[in-house]
Amino acid sequence: MTEHNIDLTLLAFHGHTLSKMRDGVLSMTVTHAANHCKPGMPCVHYAEIPGRFRLPLRVDLTARIDVPSLSIMLGKGNVSLGSPFDNRRLEDICEPRQKINLFHNCFPRNEFADIALIYDLKEMQILIDGEERYYSKREKYMKSSMFQAMNEEGFPLRISCAKRTNVAVSRICVTEYDGTAGIIHFNVQDDNIVPPTEKPTFENCIVGLPDEIRYVVMDIDGWLKAMSPMKFKRQIDRRGCKITYVAPDQGFSYAIHISGNVLYHTLQWYILTQGKPETWGRKADQMEDTLKYLAQHDPAFAQRMFHNLYECVGGYGPGCLAKTLYTYANETVVSCHGKLYFNMNLSEFDDVKRFIGAVNEIASKGGTPI
Repeated sequence: MTEHNIDLTLLAFHGHTLSKMRDGVLSMTVTHAANHCKPGMPCVHYAEIPGRFRLPLRVDLTARIDVPSLSIMLGKGNVSLGSPFDNRRLEDICEPRQKINLFHNCFPRNEFADIALIYDLKEMQILIDGEERYYSKREKYMKSSMFQAMNEEGFPLRISCAKRTNVAVSRICVTEYDGTAGIIHFNVQDDNIVPPTEKPTFENCIVGLPDEIRYVVMDIDGWLKAMSPMKFKRQIDRRGCKITYVAPDQGFSYAIHISGNVLYHTLQWYILTQGKPETWGRKADQMEDTLKYLAQHDPAFAQRMFHNLYECVGGYGPGCLAKTLYTYANETVVSCHGKLYFNMNLSEFDDVKRFIGAVNEIASKGGTPI
């Protein structure tokens, strides 16, 4: 058995990552959309642990995140932690399947958690704070023809996160075993918060959210319903995982994507897809005009909103209608669906209200910013 206690100052950072060390704790974040959210595309924004590691092995990591989510990537694999239902990844280290895996990957925000990934030759296990969250004897690598060569070479180990998630890591340890990792299987901890099975209502969509987040969502709900001249209609996804507020006269929408106790939210001038594809398009798109309008009073806020645009990380070819080009202050970004992306920090809900408030002010001026 060989135990590698990783010196956190030796991690190598790739892509658009920011990091610093303080009192022995590594803090890092990613400033661009992470490619591992797109099936089949490798992540390019990450911290790489020095060395390569062979199975059987155990990865122990003590980490904290403020908002979803954290990713631990061994070889070609990706284990997403603290992520929403629609992006819970558990990719194989040799032959990733590029599918969602609804294992119970939650852990408390703003608290350090002890995470263990154990890859044995015939078993795999994930533990969070000592609770078994995943167990399998049927991972692809266990019977893969690629495994022996990849294992002899050793697997790289990397960590990443969602855009603007703040990650703190106090410890990384990798243990390589001579024979077996000695997995002890016990009952998997079920996800106590799941999408509602009955017809969803606004109330049962948000019931699992932390109190402070639930209250601010309720506040925004009332604020949008009372807004004028923009008129928002509330829509609830049949699975209870998304609440959307649509202002059809402006072709504008705000969506809250909820997964039990976590969420993210987006706003956009949406694409109309009725009819033949050649007729698809937006009723309007005032993203650039709104940013310029905001910049008249608060240039720093306008710049921050521009950087909140969710970058396209692949799309669906050169004809992809979702790719949306925006330019502001001599910077250009290709955004996926033209979306502004917000996490679940309370300050980001304030940003949403400021931005939508500006869109409403423009609407009150006849749709033309002055």
